[in-house]
Amino acid sequence: MAQCPACHQQFSCGAGQHADQPCWCSLLPPLAGASLAAAQCYCPACLQRLLQQERNSATQQQKPAV
Repeated sequence: MAQCPACHQQFSCGAGQHADQPCWCSLLPPLAGASLAAAQCYCPACLQRLLQQERNSATQQQKPAV
């Protein structure tokens, strides 16, 4: 079990548990700026929320100034 640093809920982290079956999070894109050394495991809900925030931020940055 792991504890999410965002919401503090416990969840199943599959990283490194099965060589032939990667963790569920490996199916998602990595968070921007997250290095392997500093990477934290987030629960599915928080990781999805953080990824959505990154997408929203990237979209806002791409909009031309009016």
